[in-house]
Amino acid sequence: MPAPGPLSALLRENNELILGVMLIVVAILCILTLWMSLRLSKLNRVYNRLTRGTSGGNLEEILQGYMDDVRSVSRRMDTLETELTRQGQVQLTCLQQVGLVRFDAFEDVGGEQSFAFALLDAQRNGIVVSSVFSRTDVRVYAKAIRKGQPSHPLTREEQQAMQQAERA
Repeated sequence: MPAPGPLSALLRENNELILGVMLIVVAILCILTLWMSLRLSKLNRVYNRLTRGTSGGNLEEILQGYMDDVRSVSRRMDTLETELTRQGQVQLTCLQQVGLVRFDAFEDVGGEQSFAFALLDAQRNGIVVSSVFSRTDVRVYAKAIRKGQPSHPLTREEQQAMQQAERA
């Protein structure tokens, strides 16, 4: 057995100090290992959330697929917004305001069987239709309305129907 050298003597003399330092280093390494395990677990959860519904594989391919989906949805949204604007313009020309007035056109006829109704769009274009009932016949009149102005003079009942439609 060789003679003890200065290194052996140093280790024997400082045995407790060296053991203490090694224990501190081991404790620090254990804490770092635990911390790294927690971080890795968190990254795995994020990765699993990103790859849910896919066959796994390359994260870059998955993200590229998501970006393709986002672009597709964006194009579809643009198309829908254009169509919504077009539908809004079409709706302005749809009949959406209605007014109806029933009345007795003649003293000898009861039951308010005569009527006038107005149908208008958002720009106040439309039609006023009147039906005048008598004991011998029924007459129907129609008058065009452009921007709230009738093509022919309106009767009192037709004016009332127009007012009702404009309030609707």
